[in-house]
Amino acid sequence: MSILYLAVLAQIKIEDLPPDVVSKLPPQVVDQIRKGLLDKIPNDVVSQLPASLQDKIPSGLLEAASSNPTFQKVLLVIGVLALIGFVIGLLKSAIKWMIFSAILAVGAWYLFFKQG
Repeated sequence: MSILYLAVLAQIKIEDLPPDVVSKLPPQVVDQIRKGLLDKIPNDVVSQLPASLQDKIPSGLLEAASSNPTFQKVLLVIGVLALIGFVIGLLKSAIKWMIFSAILAVGAWYLFFKQG
């Protein structure tokens, strides 16, 4: 029951849009909104509107990067690869520091025992 309720809330209603925006939208987009086929107004339609009308559209009705699943997957892969690169970089840096410290310690012990 709650999923259906959320689906109804997510749909665009013509009443949610200012009348001057509705008058500038293509008729097929208005029909799809009335039939409940569109959840968001497509970016290409919004980009054709004048800037003054674009500002009047509620942000919840605009398409965003999150509405493109392929783009989301690409961003996820990039984020995972960046995280892996960061961890590998930290490990490489730690290993370099350990090798440097070991060489320094061997040199210090060598000099210490050479004096004695």
